[in-house]
Amino acid sequence: MEDTLPKITAARAYANNEVAYIAWDTDGLIPGCLGFELTRLHLKADGSVAERVPCAAWVSFKGQKNPLWLPQDTGVWPIQKMSWRDLTVRKKRNHAARRPDEVTVRYEIRPVGDLKPGLPPVPSNGLETQTVVKKDAAGKPVFDAAGKPVRERVRAYEGTVRPLGYLADAVTTNDVVITSRRGPFRSTFTNGILAAQWLSNVLLDDGVIKPNELLDMIADPDNPYRKYLAGDVLPLIRELFARPGEFFLALYELQDIELEEILVANATRIHIILANSGVDKSVWDARNAPARDRLVKAGADIQHRMFNNDTHIGHNKFVVHVPPGGAPRAVLTGSTNWTQTGVAGQTNNAILVENDEIAGAYLDYWTRMKADALTLPNPLGKAMNGNGQGAAFPRRTWRRAASRCPTAAPSRSGARPTPRSSRNPRRRRSPRRYRRI
Repeated sequence: MEDTLPKITAARAYANNEVAYIAWDTDGLIPGCLGFELTRLHLKADGSVAERVPCAAWVSFKGQKNPLWLPQDTGVWPIQKMSWRDLTVRKKRNHAARRPDEVTVRYEIRPVGDLKPGLPPVPSNGLETQTVVKKDAAGKPVFDAAGKPVRERVRAYEGTVRPLGYLADAVTTNDVVITSRRGPFRSTFTNGILAAQWLSNVLLDDGVIKPNELLDMIADPDNPYRKYLAGDVLPLIRELFARPGEFFLALYELQDIELEEILVANATRIHIILANSGVDKSVWDARNAPARDRLVKAGADIQHRMFNNDTHIGHNKFVVHVPPGGAPRAVLTGSTNWTQTGVAGQTNNAILVENDEIAGAYLDYWTRMKADALTLPNPLGKAMNGNGQGAAFPRRTWRRAASRCPTAAPSRSGARPTPRSSRNPRRRRSPRRYRRI
């Protein structure tokens, strides 16, 4: 009889090195189902289970509230859809710590409903009460005589507890490896944008959020919250610059102590084209200026690409590694600006491509940019309204550009990556349809 009831018929998991995506299907509506409990199974090398971790959940049932944004799990607040993103596969749910990558996991999905006679109960997770900073009637932190925040044990959420029971056995997904490596690609991500409530809980750990506290944290290379928020991006950059050989960089912004120190330590091996940062009180490049001075004093080969106007920016963010002896080259690219907010205050990516043809295309672009030297302002912060890209960057349509770009060897999946430069039109003007606005 039970075999004829609707059930989960398929379940799949996919992952990179930060997030897992799990999806499942049923062959019909499961009677009494309120949602699904999702459990992550961390596996040993022999495939046996090393650890079971119920996946985190923050959104309560109707009639309940989670005003302190404290985590529960999907055995308390089940997933009420047929897919889920596991954002805590690397990031701990309640403090600034990260699990290692290069591990294998699988997932269990199990339907749950209101607890009734005959159903196995979902066991307690022990999180019915949690410790938080005590607040007064006005919502402000309470401090003891020593000036430290007073902590108290409180109910984790408001509303009536809803006991749940299992409606069927768990269904498991395929095994997935939590890794940044996909063929010639290493894909890493920052964690700079998180739930505001979680970040508020972190900053309130000492009872008060001080002015500029978060900015001070992410500017300090030794701060554990910076390391947490930066994810795998900074370790990947450090790993790249530990390789022998030369490095050809093109950067838009450079305002981060740790990244500056990496470049200064490798000053004799780098060749850098550094564009200008924005304008502040009629002076351009104030944010990049300290790092620029440090690189000059360290003897780095640097070209100052100073547009210093509102029309053009040198929005490049890449590093080409050229090893000694003609070994295959690699290129690091992605969305990450080389600033403290870029690496620890935003959600960005950094991708290392271990492919000689792709890296060669970037190096060719770098060489053309190097030859396209701009008129230098004196002083460097002076406005230069006439500065812009020269003819070294061909002005051609996307179709023609695509036909001239090198194509790398296909990856294991058969995909064939092709690098493309952004367009450089002869003149900038608003499209006709926008002129009427």
